[in-house]
Amino acid sequence: MTRPGIGVVGRRLVQFLLDELLVFLPMLLLAIAVVWLFHPHGPGLLTFLEVVLYTMLVLDFVGLLFVTVWWPHRHGGQTPAMRWLRLRVRTLDGGHPSLGAFLVRELLMVVDGFAWGLAGTVVMLVSRRRQRFGDIVARTVVERVPRSADEPAFPRPDGDFGAVPGPQLAFDGADVGLDRGQRNHE
Repeated sequence: MTRPGIGVVGRRLVQFLLDELLVFLPMLLLAIAVVWLFHPHGPGLLTFLEVVLYTMLVLDFVGLLFVTVWWPHRHGGQTPAMRWLRLRVRTLDGGHPSLGAFLVRELLMVVDGFAWGLAGTVVMLVSRRRQRFGDIVARTVVERVPRSADEPAFPRPDGDFGAVPGPQLAFDGADVGLDRGQRNHE
């Protein structure tokens, strides 16, 4: 495996910020809605701010687990921001990481996020495969996804969205086929 360039570290930092923003904005709106509906009747502003803070912490934790653990496990090793920036998580042997590997990566963000992410950034810059501590422990690597010449600009209904799992038509296979002239008449 060749050593990735430093550019992948910049992409990963932008990806992290985009994923955080993707979780933070809906979480903030939901926290405001929850507080609005269940506003505590107490001493005033301080209690209100405490409820907002605790609500946001819980929603942030759940949202981050969804975006950084469950979503990439179900979508080819990519968070939404990784897909936009053409990055994906793979195991060291090139396979798809397990749900546990994604969970380990996220739990160790506590270490990588130390000093506002400086610890993880330094580890990525000095590691051979540009891995942060969570990647090293989970035995994963973040790689750039090469652009394909036949890749469409917009996603196709190819099973990623669950619309059409393959090239199928609503006719009987004997009538119309996509098998390049090899019809199977029974």
